[in-house]
Amino acid sequence: MNFKHFSGIIITCTTLAVLASCVPNKKVALLQNKNEYKNPGRDGESAHVRTYTAPTVSYLLQPNDLLDIKISTMTPAAFNPFNDADRTLVPGMVYGQSGTLVQSQGYYVDPEGYIEVPIIGSLKVADLTIVQAEDSLAALVKKYLDKPVVRVKLLNFRFSVIGEVENESTLLAGDNNLTLIQALAMAGGASEFGDLSRVKLIRTAGQKTYVYYVNLLSEEFLTSNPCYVQPNDVIVIMPLKQRAYLKYLSPNVSLLATSVSLLIGIVTLLKIW
Repeated sequence: MNFKHFSGIIITCTTLAVLASCVPNKKVALLQNKNEYKNPGRDGESAHVRTYTAPTVSYLLQPNDLLDIKISTMTPAAFNPFNDADRTLVPGMVYGQSGTLVQSQGYYVDPEGYIEVPIIGSLKVADLTIVQAEDSLAALVKKYLDKPVVRVKLLNFRFSVIGEVENESTLLAGDNNLTLIQALAMAGGASEFGDLSRVKLIRTAGQKTYVYYVNLLSEEFLTSNPCYVQPNDVIVIMPLKQRAYLKYLSPNVSLLATSVSLLIGIVTLLKIW
């Protein structure tokens, strides 16, 4: 076998290795549909193609949650007892019946599921949705204020994204209605080796832990129960089955082929000289 023929074989092998290392679009494009390019609209105009109804999943407040409570009212500040009362909740303050709870920020849900609200006193919020907690507070605040509006927000809405993502981390959400795709984007998105067709979601509720597998490559995900992230969720981006080949073998084969080609070139030049 002459050097020219051998060089051709090396180049062919290199080309095949490069092609094999490519990840097809269908493995990385989010929310695909089999009719993706049908009926896209005329003359490039946007068109309404499909409609999905997302499930309603509301987070139930749990012990150890930390709540930010805002009370708005038409009552003048001079006659609003909550103005001065709320100022007593400062960082580091010790409060609670046992005197052992340290207030860092917001209102702490104690192990029995209660919060201590100035003027109102103890209120059980565990197993209530945020909307239900707002309604319960508003009903009590009405005794003191005119047309009160109560807003409750979770301050400890943390979730973790690990696995094949750009930035593995535990993140703090500023929105109670955070979708799984938004959560993934906050971690920098999946890496090129992430398998978006079987994303694992680990969720703890009370004494139980639930494990979900979702397919982010399909639009059907928009109708799934784990569409929205809940506090303390762990999102695991599993690796593609071809990860070992794509990450290690293919680059090494390309490097070897390049080295051999360079060696053949040098030998050829030496023969000519």
